[in-house]
Amino acid sequence: REGPTLLLGASPASEVELRGELPSKSNVLALCSRYFSSMDHAASIIHGPTFSQQLRDHLQDPSKTPIMWLGLLYSILSLAMLSYHKVGDEPAEWRGKTLELAAEYRLRTVQCLMKADYTKPVEYTVETMLLYVFGEYSSRWDADLGLWMIVSLIIRIAFRMGYHRDAKWFPSLTPFQAEMRRRTWALVRMADVIFSHQVSLPSMIYDHDCDTQLPNNIYDDEFNRDTRQLPPSRPITEATPVSYMIAKARLCIELGSILQATNRVDKGVPYDEIIRFDAKLRQIMQELPPHLKIGPLAGSRDPVTLIIARFNIDILCQKIMCLLHRKYICRARQNPRYAHSRRSAIEASLQAMEHLQTLHRESQSNGRLRTVNWYVKSVAIKEFTLPAMLIVLDLHYDNLAEQSGLPEDTEGAFRWSPEERARMISTLEDAAIIWKSLADGSVEAFKASKTIDIMLQKLQNPTKNSNGSSSTRSDLPSTDAIGSALDPSFASLGADTIKSEGLFEFGTGMSPFTNTNSSAFMGMEFSLPAPNLGDFAGDGLNLIGAQSPLSMFTNIGASPGSGPELSTFDWGAFENYAQAANWGADQSFQIYGGESNDQEANMMNSQ
Repeated sequence: REGPTLLLGASPASEVELRGELPSKSNVLALCSRYFSSMDHAASIIHGPTFSQQLRDHLQDPSKTPIMWLGLLYSILSLAMLSYHKVGDEPAEWRGKTLELAAEYRLRTVQCLMKADYTKPVEYTVETMLLYVFGEYSSRWDADLGLWMIVSLIIRIAFRMGYHRDAKWFPSLTPFQAEMRRRTWALVRMADVIFSHQVSLPSMIYDHDCDTQLPNNIYDDEFNRDTRQLPPSRPITEATPVSYMIAKARLCIELGSILQATNRVDKGVPYDEIIRFDAKLRQIMQELPPHLKIGPLAGSRDPVTLIIARFNIDILCQKIMCLLHRKYICRARQNPRYAHSRRSAIEASLQAMEHLQTLHRESQSNGRLRTVNWYVKSVAIKEFTLPAMLIVLDLHYDNLAEQSGLPEDTEGAFRWSPEERARMISTLEDAAIIWKSLADGSVEAFKASKTIDIMLQKLQNPTKNSNGSSSTRSDLPSTDAIGSALDPSFASLGADTIKSEGLFEFGTGMSPFTNTNSSAFMGMEFSLPAPNLGDFAGDGLNLIGAQSPLSMFTNIGASPGSGPELSTFDWGAFENYAQAANWGADQSFQIYGGESNDQEANMMNSQ
């Protein structure tokens, strides 16, 4: 897979060529309408009425159009073409060519950025680069180091242009410019958190470096370039085209703060801070607008894009809850103080897995989400592998506790009731069935379904541990070295090597030049965190810093009955994966067409 065009370079193009290579007027209008009919929050950084007027001006006299705005137009055309390909509703004239055309428009975007010299930023530089990187991202499904580097460049340019300071400090900026900069900065912050987490590297924006407010909850037709004073922001509970972006930005900014705190290398985060993060996250979830909260689909007549937006929001909420509490799932069995974290992480995991069941069911031929079946397939693995792993891990320790024969002597060491355990097992079985149904078109789905099948066998037959002896109390997790009791190789590394958080240095026999990870430097992985993952080698499953556990099943399907021996399953390495791995890429950055209540839906058709 080639790297991003902006990093690898593109052949220069003249202004005449860039102005002349646009598609016909009718096609431009159709593609722009497609873009603005999306609920994707990237659409919100472009003011629909203003863009519509600028497009009219361009069509009347293309020679006067700034090259950077032309790059913005090309980036919009590219995203719209990609949405046709993903949704599968390509018009006849573009059928089979949308990916090729999207790549062509993406190249033109880069050529415009180069011609206008994005290192000397002007109006729409940041916006054009954002839409460009989302176009690259949408064409790959996975974030990678190259995209993260482009995002870092966008952040530096945004800082240089003052997007990080609220416009109230700059009287020279108009109210219109102030509001649009707030929207753009919100998207910059989201991109920083999502792309940085995806490559397991620190985010680049800190709260103490910026004071730009979140966007106001107002409609595009309530303000324009001539507005002297913005209208009052509508209540956060009121539905507007920008309310989804505001809700998503609040959650992503909180996720960024959590990751910065929990991934610090100088000191661990106090548990009191974890509880404060938990309370803040629940408050944000409580304050979500009613139209963005998950509800029953039966009888609902809401647009498909709004339904997907609700799932995006709630899956992100459960994602953050899992990431916040997962390190304390095992520790809760030794220290009752962490019981809240154990329950919170497992409840969030179960909620996420219920969303998988709903999305899959409703994406069938008679379901509400059948028109976005492509989207459901794209998130079915990447968004739900980690919660499944957390459920498996906790059930495994439940088995160990039961085999020990010792009483539940602490609040955190509680064992699930038969009903709760049955629900967890059923959730995993349903996930395996769903992933199996997708296996013909996805290697990752095939591996995931087999992995869950194997783990369910292990969980349902927990009679012996890896060395064949009965499990004892010593098999339960230690708060000093998570996983060491279950992986004998940990003990041989020495006390100086094993860290309390499960972080490791290079062990004996591990060459620093054998790491094929795309984010490694000289074979050494500097991402955060850096656990010893045993035999977990990368398989391209969207896990760059912490490798995927599915790679331990690379021989699945090679021959009848092939697969790992259950008696030698490495629970210690599996635990380190579950506590350190990234969640899948945030697929809600994908742009898609379809129904919309937004005011811009038919705007371009009036040209």
